[in-house]
Amino acid sequence: MSGPTFLVVGLLKKPHGIKGEALIYPVTDEPEAVFLVGRILAVVDRDGEPTGQDLVIERVRPFHRAWLVHFAGFEDRTPVENLRERYLALRPQDVRELGPAEFYYHELVGMVVETGGTDGAEVGTVTEVIEAPQGPLLNVKGPAKEHLIPFAPWLVRRVDRAARRIEIAPPPGLLEV
Repeated sequence: MSGPTFLVVGLLKKPHGIKGEALIYPVTDEPEAVFLVGRILAVVDRDGEPTGQDLVIERVRPFHRAWLVHFAGFEDRTPVENLRERYLALRPQDVRELGPAEFYYHELVGMVVETGGTDGAEVGTVTEVIEAPQGPLLNVKGPAKEHLIPFAPWLVRRVDRAARRIEIAPPPGLLEV
């Protein structure tokens, strides 16, 4: 499976002030590693397709749960206004290498979920990863129904990227809900 051309890392919400700063909501769990001076971010549409515009971070600072970013060449709020509600993304080669127990959500979509052991059975296919307050949930579509399965260490035994399979150890009753 090939990954996306770009990985979304933020949503440009609106201008902040009159000197070209933008309010960015991060869509990454490591914004301090992404929003760095000199970093080039691609502007992508809602489908993740590049618009052809690249932005270079000139100044950046955290602001509550968001980030205030000033891009090179943005001297007033007008260019920021033109980018409202656009996503900002990194090329995959600009993203740090993930550890063996780390995954991008897009990698999990399409994987087959199965129970482990000798009585292992196929549960279904991951159709979506939902970000919930208690952690990510896998939306798994089975032959008879859909399941919301926590993507948590106590439940997920193994993720095999090559085989595109996730093995779970569900507690009694989880798959009957």
